Amino acid sequence: MMQPLITRNDIARYRQISKTPNDAKLNEMILDAQLLDLQPLLGENLFNKILALPEDYTELLDGCVYEKDGISYTNYGVKMVLAYFTYARYLMFGSVTDTPYSVVEKLNSESRPAEASSKKSIYQNNRDAANKLWQSVHNWLLRTSNEDYKKSCNAPAAQGSMRFTKIS
Repeated sequence: MMQPLITRNDIARYRQISKTPNDAKLNEMILDAQLLDLQPLLGENLFNKILALPEDYTELLDGCVYEKDGISYTNYGVKMVLAYFTYARYLMFGSVTDTPYSVVEKLNSESRPAEASSKKSIYQNNRDAANKLWQSVHNWLLRTSNEDYKKSCNAPAAQGSMRFTKIS
């Protein structure tokens, strides 16, 4: 079974998330974000190495300030990126629960659900933020010449690598 790389407390460092003793739904969203959002960014090889030995990837996971060619840069870390991806998923899909009778959205008498358009907007804003934060991790992986990342066929192409061809 795959272990979550982050917890509710990690998410709470960056986003406002309620406290609850029931983390089953949140852990589901963390694992979804790891597999569907993070793994394609890191590439399968590096992703699996991180899962196997997360203690060997502290700077990658937690972030760091580093220097390259006399310039200081910040790597915000995979955990921060994953927190934003997870938060987006949790807000969009967290209130939906499977019951023996059908899929329902949990409500109570003192609240009303957020509009679908509001949830979608928050979802997209957090995914956009995660992708912007990812850029710092991507740059760190390239600047520190991480071979597992560079070898990955899934590693995102460098900015400006688009090529246009004129069709006559």
